[in-house]
Amino acid sequence: TSPKFKIFIIDEVHMLSKQAFNGLQKTLEEPPPSLKFILATTEVRKIPVTILSRCQRFDLKRVSVEKLNKHIKIISEKENGKISEDAIRLISRTSEGSVRDAISLLDRALISQPVDNNAYIQEKDVREMLGLADRSKIILMFKEILSGHEKEAIKYLKDLITDGIDAKNFLNDVLEILYFFSRRINLGPIEK
Repeated sequence: TSPKFKIFIIDEVHMLSKQAFNGLQKTLEEPPPSLKFILATTEVRKIPVTILSRCQRFDLKRVSVEKLNKHIKIISEKENGKISEDAIRLISRTSEGSVRDAISLLDRALISQPVDNNAYIQEKDVREMLGLADRSKIILMFKEILSGHEKEAIKYLKDLITDGIDAKNFLNDVLEILYFFSRRINLGPIEK
């Protein structure tokens, strides 16, 4: 009741209605000295220019995969989660730089941990949980496509669909493999 400032944090501010933005604009034009707003969003383009012009803007960058790896590993050790290095790397890559998403995925993986106390969560377990394709099947499918064996390639694709692959993740995996192929052709062997 007696702080120097009152701070309002509005998360996902881009979801406000037009009327709500109009009300917020009036407050931002003549703010009381003891009132501060923090507006958080992932979609700045959806915020009206009239609001943006009255704000100080800080763009936060995505966290690198290496830093996410370290962070996720520390959390899994504190939680006594038995998860392999490969599974942690997959979670870090899949979260695309978002710490919140990485922790959420780790949480899902640890909840699905095998009942056997000595068993570790492997990369294939995480792939199955996320609906990601087995890379070896995608590479075999590419081999059949490049060899001109359409029926065999379609068979691999049907297997991937049967395994419950997510279409968006499948396309990302295909694009990543195409990128590695093009790098290999243009630059020679790829070091990991």
